[in-house]
Amino acid sequence: MNGWTYLCRLDEVAEGRGLTVEAAGARLAVLRDGGSVAVLFDRCPHAGGSLGSGRVEDGEVVCPSHRWRFRLRDGRCDVSGPRAHVVECRVESGAVWGRIG
Repeated sequence: MNGWTYLCRLDEVAEGRGLTVEAAGARLAVLRDGGSVAVLFDRCPHAGGSLGSGRVEDGEVVCPSHRWRFRLRDGRCDVSGPRAHVVECRVESGAVWGRIG
């Protein structure tokens, strides 16, 4: 899969939660929301908290540090703060892949 990096198995990510992984020199948060998966850089742009340690609610990840919320689809912050960086991802055969870089 040209340009794609293996991140984790889908079953490693609990529904409504995240998993922090290291891949291709980047620290990433793999998040599961219903039938979809999103991947963001793991660092909250506001306070540096681990987004992979946050919970997912209504299509947003809630940062565990200060409860700022970031939309999974585009990283937009709920309080007009800086966006979280979203990584293109896909799931194939039970594996989560990301296009990093």
